[in-house]
Amino acid sequence: MHPDFSSAPHRWEKEKSHFVALLDLKLESVEHGKATMRMPYRPEIANGSGAVHGGAIVSLCDTVFYVALSSIYGRQQDTVTVSLQCNFLAPALPPHDLIAEARVLRAGRRICYGEVEVRSNGKLVAHSTLNFLNTNAEEAPKL
Repeated sequence: MHPDFSSAPHRWEKEKSHFVALLDLKLESVEHGKATMRMPYRPEIANGSGAVHGGAIVSLCDTVFYVALSSIYGRQQDTVTVSLQCNFLAPALPPHDLIAEARVLRAGRRICYGEVEVRSNGKLVAHSTLNFLNTNAEEAPKL
Protein backbone atom coordinates (compact mmCIF):
# COMPACT_ATOMS: atom_id res chain seq x y z
CA MET A 1 0.00 0.00 0.00
CA HIS A 2 1.34 3.42 -0.95
CA PRO A 3 1.11 6.27 1.53
CA ASP A 4 -1.27 9.12 0.79
CA PHE A 5 0.75 12.25 0.02
CA SER A 6 -2.26 14.41 -0.87
CA SER A 7 -2.21 16.33 2.44
CA ALA A 8 1.55 17.05 2.25
CA PRO A 9 1.25 20.57 0.77
CA HIS A 10 -1.18 21.62 3.52
CA ARG A 11 1.06 20.18 6.27
CA TRP A 12 4.08 21.86 4.63
CA GLU A 13 2.47 25.30 4.87
CA LYS A 14 1.82 24.81 8.59
CA GLU A 15 5.24 23.40 9.50
CA LYS A 16 7.84 25.01 7.23
CA SER A 17 10.95 26.64 8.67
CA HIS A 18 11.54 30.38 8.89
CA PHE A 19 14.12 30.30 6.08
CA VAL A 20 11.75 28.41 3.77
CA ALA A 21 9.02 30.91 4.63
CA LEU A 22 11.42 33.77 3.83
CA LEU A 23 11.92 32.31 0.33
CA ASP A 24 8.15 31.67 0.12
CA LEU A 25 8.66 28.08 -1.11
CA LYS A 26 5.38 26.34 -1.91
CA LEU A 27 5.12 22.56 -1.99
CA GLU A 28 2.95 21.61 -4.96
CA SER A 29 3.08 17.81 -5.01
CA VAL A 30 4.74 14.79 -3.46
CA GLU A 31 4.95 11.21 -4.68
CA HIS A 32 7.18 8.36 -3.57
CA GLY A 33 10.73 9.63 -4.25
CA LYS A 34 9.56 12.79 -6.03
CA ALA A 35 8.52 16.31 -5.08
CA THR A 36 7.60 19.51 -6.89
CA MET A 37 7.97 22.95 -5.35
CA ARG A 38 7.32 26.52 -6.51
CA MET A 39 9.31 29.62 -5.63
CA PRO A 40 7.39 32.76 -6.61
CA TYR A 41 9.45 35.46 -8.30
CA ARG A 42 9.92 38.50 -6.06
CA PRO A 43 12.38 41.39 -6.38
CA GLU A 44 13.75 40.47 -2.92
CA ILE A 45 15.29 37.24 -4.32
CA ALA A 46 16.74 38.85 -7.47
CA ASN A 47 20.35 39.65 -8.19
CA GLY A 48 21.61 42.96 -9.61
CA SER A 49 20.46 42.11 -13.14
CA GLY A 50 16.92 41.26 -12.01
CA ALA A 51 17.21 37.47 -12.43
CA VAL A 52 16.63 35.14 -9.47
CA HIS A 53 19.79 34.94 -7.35
CA GLY A 54 21.70 31.67 -7.64
CA GLY A 55 21.71 31.21 -3.88
CA ALA A 56 17.91 31.25 -3.83
CA ILE A 57 17.84 28.63 -6.60
CA VAL A 58 20.29 26.40 -4.70
CA SER A 59 18.14 26.70 -1.56
CA LEU A 60 15.10 25.68 -3.60
CA CYS A 61 16.97 22.61 -4.91
CA ASP A 62 18.16 21.58 -1.45
CA THR A 63 14.69 21.95 0.06
CA VAL A 64 12.69 20.16 -2.63
CA PHE A 65 15.14 17.24 -2.61
CA TYR A 66 14.76 16.94 1.17
CA VAL A 67 10.99 16.65 0.69
CA ALA A 68 11.45 13.95 -1.98
CA LEU A 69 13.66 12.00 0.46
CA SER A 70 11.11 12.41 3.24
CA SER A 71 8.53 10.73 1.02
CA ILE A 72 10.69 7.58 1.18
CA TYR A 73 12.17 7.59 4.70
CA GLY A 74 9.59 9.62 6.61
CA ARG A 75 10.06 12.99 8.25
CA GLN A 76 11.46 11.42 11.42
CA GLN A 77 14.66 10.36 9.58
CA ASP A 78 17.43 12.88 10.21
CA THR A 79 19.33 13.67 7.03
CA VAL A 80 21.99 16.18 6.03
CA THR A 81 23.19 17.53 2.72
CA VAL A 82 26.63 16.11 1.89
CA SER A 83 27.09 17.68 -1.53
CA LEU A 84 25.07 19.76 -3.93
CA GLN A 85 26.18 20.82 -7.39
CA CYS A 86 24.01 23.28 -9.27
CA ASN A 87 24.55 24.15 -12.91
CA PHE A 88 22.88 27.37 -13.99
CA LEU A 89 21.73 27.02 -17.60
CA ALA A 90 19.79 30.25 -18.21
CA PRO A 91 18.71 33.31 -16.21
CA ALA A 92 15.44 32.98 -14.29
CA LEU A 93 13.85 36.27 -15.30
CA PRO A 94 10.81 38.10 -13.96
CA PRO A 95 7.90 37.81 -13.66
CA HIS A 96 7.94 34.01 -13.80
CA ASP A 97 7.92 31.68 -10.79
CA LEU A 98 10.45 28.87 -10.54
CA ILE A 99 9.22 25.27 -10.55
CA ALA A 100 11.59 22.66 -9.14
CA GLU A 101 11.10 18.93 -9.65
CA ALA A 102 13.17 16.56 -7.50
CA ARG A 103 13.77 12.86 -8.09
CA VAL A 104 15.55 10.43 -5.79
CA LEU A 105 17.70 8.26 -8.04
CA ARG A 106 19.36 6.16 -5.32
CA ALA A 107 17.85 5.70 -1.88
CA GLY A 108 20.43 3.78 0.12
CA ARG A 109 20.43 2.96 3.80
CA ARG A 110 22.81 5.87 4.46
CA ILE A 111 23.67 7.63 1.17
CA CYS A 112 20.97 9.07 -1.08
CA TYR A 113 21.49 10.57 -4.52
CA GLY A 114 19.21 12.49 -6.81
CA GLU A 115 18.59 15.42 -9.07
CA VAL A 116 16.50 18.55 -9.34
CA GLU A 117 15.43 20.36 -12.49
CA VAL A 118 14.39 24.00 -12.14
CA ARG A 119 12.24 25.68 -14.77
CA SER A 120 11.10 29.26 -15.30
CA ASN A 121 8.32 29.87 -17.81
CA GLY A 122 8.83 26.28 -19.01
CA LYS A 123 12.55 26.82 -19.72
CA LEU A 124 15.21 24.77 -17.91
CA VAL A 125 17.23 27.30 -15.91
CA ALA A 126 19.15 25.03 -13.51
CA HIS A 127 20.02 21.39 -12.92
CA SER A 128 21.28 20.12 -9.59
CA THR A 129 22.68 16.82 -8.36
CA LEU A 130 22.66 16.08 -4.64
CA ASN A 131 24.01 13.60 -2.10
CA PHE A 132 22.35 13.39 1.31
CA LEU A 133 23.35 11.32 4.31
CA ASN A 134 20.81 9.64 6.57
CA THR A 135 22.15 10.03 10.09
CA ASN A 136 21.52 8.15 13.29
CA ALA A 137 20.17 9.84 16.40
CA GLU A 138 23.57 9.60 18.14
CA GLU A 139 25.18 11.51 15.24
CA ALA A 140 22.84 14.48 15.57
CA PRO A 141 24.49 17.71 16.70
CA LYS A 142 24.06 18.54 20.38
CA LEU A 143 22.42 21.94 20.74
